[in-house]
Amino acid sequence: MTSGNEISRRSFLSRSAVAGGAVALGAGASSVLAGCSSSPSASPGTPTSGSKPGVGTGTPVRGGSLTMATVSEIDGFYPPANHWDTTGFLYANAVYDPLMAVAADGTIKPYLAQSMTANSTFDTWTMTLRPGIKFNDGSSLTSAVVKANFDALKASILTGVALKQVVSVTTPDDMTLVYHLEAPNPNFPAGLTTQVGYVVGEAMIQASSNSGKAPTPIGTGPFMYASWQQNDHFTATKNPNYWRSGLPYLDQITFKPIPDTVQRESTLRSGGVDMIQSADANTISRFSGSGGSGYQLVDTVTGVIGQPTLTYLLLNMLKPPTDDLRVRQALAKATDQAQIQKIFAAGYGKPVNGLFLSGSPYYSSTGFPGFDPAGARSLVNEYKAQHGTPSLQLTTIPDPTAIKLVQIVQQMWQQVGFNVSVNEVQQATIISDFVTGSYQAATVYQFGAVNPDLNYVWWSTTTVSPLGQIGLNFPRNSDPQIETALLTGRHTTDNATRIAAYQTVNERLAKDLPYIWIVQQFFSEVAQDRVQNFANPTLPDGSPGYAFDEGIIKPTQIWLAG
Repeated sequence: MTSGNEISRRSFLSRSAVAGGAVALGAGASSVLAGCSSSPSASPGTPTSGSKPGVGTGTPVRGGSLTMATVSEIDGFYPPANHWDTTGFLYANAVYDPLMAVAADGTIKPYLAQSMTANSTFDTWTMTLRPGIKFNDGSSLTSAVVKANFDALKASILTGVALKQVVSVTTPDDMTLVYHLEAPNPNFPAGLTTQVGYVVGEAMIQASSNSGKAPTPIGTGPFMYASWQQNDHFTATKNPNYWRSGLPYLDQITFKPIPDTVQRESTLRSGGVDMIQSADANTISRFSGSGGSGYQLVDTVTGVIGQPTLTYLLLNMLKPPTDDLRVRQALAKATDQAQIQKIFAAGYGKPVNGLFLSGSPYYSSTGFPGFDPAGARSLVNEYKAQHGTPSLQLTTIPDPTAIKLVQIVQQMWQQVGFNVSVNEVQQATIISDFVTGSYQAATVYQFGAVNPDLNYVWWSTTTVSPLGQIGLNFPRNSDPQIETALLTGRHTTDNATRIAAYQTVNERLAKDLPYIWIVQQFFSEVAQDRVQNFANPTLPDGSPGYAFDEGIIKPTQIWLAG
């Protein structure tokens, strides 16, 4: 289901934000073909019958060009300044590499880093970089360059808050950095899998500083920037000097934004693109069974590591009428979650009462308001007696599925006494509106994370800003009990204490009601059968990577069968 914007693991600071995860230590030698099995009975480049979708079989074929349709477009490639959604991370994985990465088992492992270790109190982390890595402009990856990236990110009004816990970074030698934190955080390395962990060349930082404009990407990634025509295509070509020996396999990759889900699917079936990204559960249905003949489908219905991405309705707590708790309670009670799931979740939806699904250690009964139209009318009448009929604008992007969703929600809210209008804006605009608080209510999906601490910046009182100013706590929800629980969850080494802390966060959100939960957001990638190994990444130490991270893949090891 398309919910209205692609702020996900994604969001422009991650599929969440920054600074959490699992403790990651050590790394090993680079592996070229780990994860790609070679079948002696298969001809080179020929898919083997019965292979797992997205996993390459046979001998990888070098060369070729791949075109992938995405759900949205980004506003630039520069981590300190641009808003990365799911598409942003797809682009980033083509031209950049992160310092750390998520493994298939959910642990955090080094990528550009060779190792990362903590002191006994987890408030100092030492990173050693891999030697011999160069950016595509020929410059070397050194601790000074990574420190320059950190300084730019820390100084940014957009990303600086995500690095607030880092007091300083020192560089004892050319390949070593030491991160000094303001307090213990056993989960710090996972933050470096997010937007603030992607490393760009120093010349790119200087170009941004000198011109103030979005600079051309300079990275260590498997591909190099070739051309970008915003809202039409982004093309990158093979990096012939990529540090992971033998990779990538493709000569070129092109990303083509097609926001309309039906049009995106039709373009795939007509051969206009080789694969598509989708955030619509109906895509999973349409490409399952006989409908998927000739295609491979990978999705997030099962196998999500940690916290899933959730579709929800975002409410601005500083703008009337949603600044009034009674209004937010009425909107929640007027929203028939089960009916919406029946229409949009293609049969995959389950009841959602907060950030965590049943089965998660952090799950609890939050007390989130159930569907109660009579109770909603009573609250609206109470508000109306004091302030008149509550009127609000519900914002989404111009995607047919998203429009249909907001029209149904509009009807539900109007039936209990609200006056609701619908506002359609482009993807880049809606993200800017969230950051500045320029909305009343909106459709969103967000919060998927391997570790709930990654979402700290979205819920913290420290990221609440006045309307018109940049704030990552989009609803402007200033709840001191949430802040206390977040800090407890971040700093504790006791698992039971950590679980209780995030249950408190979840339960307080059900009381404050900055979000009206709808359903788990389902992502999928659909590719022609000839597209091999798009969901089978390996990390530099040869271990399996997180194959399909809430709509995000890595193109490094994709190849095309003959």
